[in-house]
Amino acid sequence: MAEFASSLIQSLGSAALHEFARINGLKDELERLKEHVETCKAVLLDLDGKQEQSHAEQNLVTRLKDVLIPADNLLDEFAIQDMINKRDRNKLKKVLHPYSLKKLDMAHEIEKIQKKFDDVEKYMFGLNLNLNVSAVEKTNSEWRETGSYVQESEIIGRDDDKENIISLLRQSHGDPNVSFVAIVGIGGMGKTTLAQLVYSDEKVQNLFEKSMWVCVSDNFDVKTILKNMLKSLLPKEKIDDTLTLDNLQSMLRDNLNGKRYLLVLDDIWNESSEKWDKLRTNLMCGARGSKVVVTTRSTIVAHRMGVKDPYVLSGLIPEKSWSLLKKIAFGDDTIQVDQKIESVGKEIAEKCKGVPLAIRSLGSILKGKSEEKEWNDVLRGDFWKLCEDKDSILPVLKLSYNNLSPQQRQCFAYCSLFPKDWEFEKDELVQMWMAHGYLDCPVEGKCIEDVGNQFINIFLMKSFFQEPKWNEDGDLIGFKMHDLMHDLAKQVAGDDCCYLLDNKAKGCLGSPMHVWVEFDALYLLGSLDASRLRTLIVAFPNVYDFMDREKQHSLISRFKYLRVFKLCDDLYIELYVSIEKLNHLRFLKLSLTCTLKKFHKSIRNLVCLQTIEVSLDPKIVLSTKVVSKLINLRRLYICQCTFRDKTPVGFGKLSIPQHRGVNFSKWLSPLTNIIEISLTFCQGFKYLPPLEGLLSLKSLYLSNLDDLEYIYYEVPTHEPFFPSLKRLDIWDCYNLVGWKRKGDDFNDINTSSHHLFLPQFPCLSYLKISECPMLTHMPTCPNIKKLSLQLVFPTWEETLNIAPSQCSLSCTPLSLQINLKNVSQYWWQNLTSLENLKFVCFSSQQFQAIEIWLFKEDFNYLPSLRNIQFHYCNRIKALPDWICKISSLQHITIEDCDQLTLLPEGMTRLTNLHTLEIIRCRLLIEECQKETSATRPTIAHIPNIIIKSDWN
Repeated sequence: MAEFASSLIQSLGSAALHEFARINGLKDELERLKEHVETCKAVLLDLDGKQEQSHAEQNLVTRLKDVLIPADNLLDEFAIQDMINKRDRNKLKKVLHPYSLKKLDMAHEIEKIQKKFDDVEKYMFGLNLNLNVSAVEKTNSEWRETGSYVQESEIIGRDDDKENIISLLRQSHGDPNVSFVAIVGIGGMGKTTLAQLVYSDEKVQNLFEKSMWVCVSDNFDVKTILKNMLKSLLPKEKIDDTLTLDNLQSMLRDNLNGKRYLLVLDDIWNESSEKWDKLRTNLMCGARGSKVVVTTRSTIVAHRMGVKDPYVLSGLIPEKSWSLLKKIAFGDDTIQVDQKIESVGKEIAEKCKGVPLAIRSLGSILKGKSEEKEWNDVLRGDFWKLCEDKDSILPVLKLSYNNLSPQQRQCFAYCSLFPKDWEFEKDELVQMWMAHGYLDCPVEGKCIEDVGNQFINIFLMKSFFQEPKWNEDGDLIGFKMHDLMHDLAKQVAGDDCCYLLDNKAKGCLGSPMHVWVEFDALYLLGSLDASRLRTLIVAFPNVYDFMDREKQHSLISRFKYLRVFKLCDDLYIELYVSIEKLNHLRFLKLSLTCTLKKFHKSIRNLVCLQTIEVSLDPKIVLSTKVVSKLINLRRLYICQCTFRDKTPVGFGKLSIPQHRGVNFSKWLSPLTNIIEISLTFCQGFKYLPPLEGLLSLKSLYLSNLDDLEYIYYEVPTHEPFFPSLKRLDIWDCYNLVGWKRKGDDFNDINTSSHHLFLPQFPCLSYLKISECPMLTHMPTCPNIKKLSLQLVFPTWEETLNIAPSQCSLSCTPLSLQINLKNVSQYWWQNLTSLENLKFVCFSSQQFQAIEIWLFKEDFNYLPSLRNIQFHYCNRIKALPDWICKISSLQHITIEDCDQLTLLPEGMTRLTNLHTLEIIRCRLLIEECQKETSATRPTIAHIPNIIIKSDWN
């Protein structure tokens, strides 16, 4: 809440508010209000830094919220109306307030808030609080750009435990089908980490034909577990959420019957024998030797499973505890440290009782600390007694929380809103933090999303988050929280966050600000204080019990101060929602098909919106004129239900799928905050307007634009061409020819020289083009680092009819498709900075064309290339010889190339090549594994050869 007060102070400093106060004689009232809020901020900082709060202090926090929230609502309403008036300047010249902004109205509202502040201050001055606390200011060096978070590759002190579990997996246990192994230990001991080490071990993978990992937590629902087993077993298939239990059981039997499988059920809490028996029945279809590994805090759970002797995970021995602490604090567990610090460090490690999570948490606090006093402060801290009294490591974790900045504390506490074991989407979480004003950007040149991403990196490094997940491009996209960290988040969030689940309130006390509710408990929203609610996330169970439309309208529309509104689901259902009154919204995500009343009119005055992601009824027509009024928009995604899974990745996005006859003339220009544009499944237009004037635009995504032929650009003047654009994706635009100036005629342009006249993308580092057979007019990309190209599958007749002599005349520079005239080598020969290159669905003839363009007269136009990938190139029997001319190559990946059998003999010349990955290429894998194979000598010099035969 301290950061909440900081946001209020910032609002009180707005120029528009001061001008209104000056005109109406309210300057003194506003100044006094600001002093009150600054006092509240100091008190909240003092209270937030305590390990425990007394009942009186907890009561004070509640009373402070009761006065700060109405003040924030009042100031936000003023800011909203001010933005609307400035936007519609031609209609309204005067700055008005939503209450007609008469002096008496505003004065009355401020007076009511002042009185509440006076009452609270009288109460808090009797508590002897420290009012001189201030937040630690972050220096510029602390906000420097950092790389992606790297998961620790070494886990200290668990080698013996790992081998012991593997030994248990090899034992028969006398069971004809499936036997169980239970890993038991207290929270934070590393049960999940140990299970992950075992699961990913190559020896274990070779023991079993099928492997599955399911995180269960406290939701032990048999149907959900079976569904998640199938998702783990069949990662490339979509498991329909509407499948019945019988359907799921049948699918599971089809995939596991007669197969020796490994199943890990992580974080089990259920102690009900009845539920276990229901699940066990579905697990007995595997072959003899199948194993189910369970991690749990409870020996009772192990006994319910029928495991008489569970594997009880002990704490790390003192030597390993100190090694782990040293590794986290100093970055290296082998480094020599000052003897006095080592002595204190060993005592700290011993006090952690071998619990890795506690050691990591304290290690993150001690990182960069080189003074003995700093280490002694931790050793002598009061929190150790609380650990003993409560028999818990939570006080240790709370100390790590106290070392966060107020902004970071607020962001961490907000995560308690989500269920345990929730897989957070990085971009979505950052957007929600932004919506609540938790993020501030203290460094010039950084955008606010960068601050959120920095926080996430900090939370990962300090073990507040764990299990990071990356996409195929190496970008962090998700993560989880440890159960104990979730408990800590709930503790520090207090009554601010609550769940309304299973038709009853769980943990919902007081008047919450953030609510997660299941749809069948939606009626309970009627009992909440509408003026306080800032987040509403509605989840949908397997069975829907719909209320009538009017009740849906009335329930949602009364929460007029919502900042975040999200409906979680991916099923086709109708939900009737009115958002017209929710003008404080910053984040709107409706992941299911909704019937929004007069949607285009409803969003007209939602000027605070930063993110819209909705799936609409097909009958709804969106006016681009209305969208252009959303002047703070950073991300927009609108989709019909048939394309609900097309959600693009990233942050700050703009996407308009599937609307015909859209006029794109000038509607984008007011959206000066847009960071990413995504246009998907749009029909009925042949061009896009100039986009290079959107100076903040970082990513552009164009997909399935069937009628699109060209993208206009204006002659560059003093502004660079797309000055911030770093990523460009163009998918399935079958008629797109490329960029052109207004008035240019493609028929009169010499294609081979057109690239010389097009502007360059100065910052573009990532380009992905898929199935765009007409694309020829493309600006050059001198600084591109990663290029991915995917072709349309040609027919066999087309492939066979291409003669090698035609390659230099019959292929476009990007898609290399046949039956097209004109080609430019200039575009290809401007890839000298390229580091990563990916080919998808290429043929031998197309690879020959590339050799003509890029390796003419033995000159290499790809001097920086480090990584090259070949995916689904099913019509090639051998990799192209020209890869052996790229001496800089370090990593080659070959995936799903069914006909490939040969590798070039010249690969022995690639002395920098350190990794070769061959994935699901059956013929090539067989060839490489033959003792007499001619291929083996060509790859014998490569240090790291990875071969994978299946999806596991």
